[in-house]
Amino acid sequence: MNYTIYNVARLYGRDCIFATKYWKEKIFNQQAKSLILCNSYPKSGTHLLYQILYSIPEFKFKMWDDIVSVQALCGIMNTASHIRWKIGSAPNHSIIRSHLMYCDRVLDVLKEFNYKTLFIYRDLRDVAVSHARWVTKEKRIFLHDIYLEQDNFDEQLMTSIKGLPLGTPFGSNVSQPDIGTDFSRWRGWIDYSKTLAIKFEDLVGERGGGSEEKRLRSVAQILDYLKINLSAEQIKTKFASHILNPEESHTYKKGNKGSIGGWKKMFKESHKKEFKRVAGDILIDLDYEKDLSW
Repeated sequence: MNYTIYNVARLYGRDCIFATKYWKEKIFNQQAKSLILCNSYPKSGTHLLYQILYSIPEFKFKMWDDIVSVQALCGIMNTASHIRWKIGSAPNHSIIRSHLMYCDRVLDVLKEFNYKTLFIYRDLRDVAVSHARWVTKEKRIFLHDIYLEQDNFDEQLMTSIKGLPLGTPFGSNVSQPDIGTDFSRWRGWIDYSKTLAIKFEDLVGERGGGSEEKRLRSVAQILDYLKINLSAEQIKTKFASHILNPEESHTYKKGNKGSIGGWKKMFKESHKKEFKRVAGDILIDLDYEKDLSW
């Protein structure tokens, strides 16, 4: 979907609604809101982290049924004002799912709130597979029609890896960076001192092909970051991976979501070569690989 007048008008209308809610609360509620930001690079396990957060016993922070993102589904980048208004329209003590890159403008917006940020990230090879599947299923996203015009999933996966240069197809104003360039805009959250960064692979547990010990240890880290005291037995009883239901995620697809290393079945040599070119160094930097010999 291109940058049409319809999309621009629709987004302006949407922002008017959020701005109205924001200013209404700003005028009548003087205290800064307390919020939990459940942030991720897209397709990295947002709902897995979100589900754990809203399942914490007697936690005063609750679910909020919306997502804050730097980019609208139609492809247009959202403004800093949109992010401020949308976050500000959420009720106090909300858990907010988000896809917000790490940059000064986002950090400036967040200064307005009392917030804690958790950031989940994942092996970008699995992200690429998940992204390609999602785009082919999600009719509202701007890349959907382009992906459907491609001959097979191999081509769609390659597009999720190397992106789309501006003007592809010819005459289009659609573009998408390669996965390495795109992730670099989120990379700063991992080292940001005020953020707890967690690997998807450490949190998914046995149900997704991971370690239950790592999962429970990661949950304990989350609880410690949020200053919540639960015993080891309580954590095991409440947060074992077989207890929480992945099908509650709106992007869940049975057999395709929530597992580690699925890329190994989908990547051809051409995919590996291109991925190493655009994002191989990131895998090494984040300890997913020791070198580029895979």
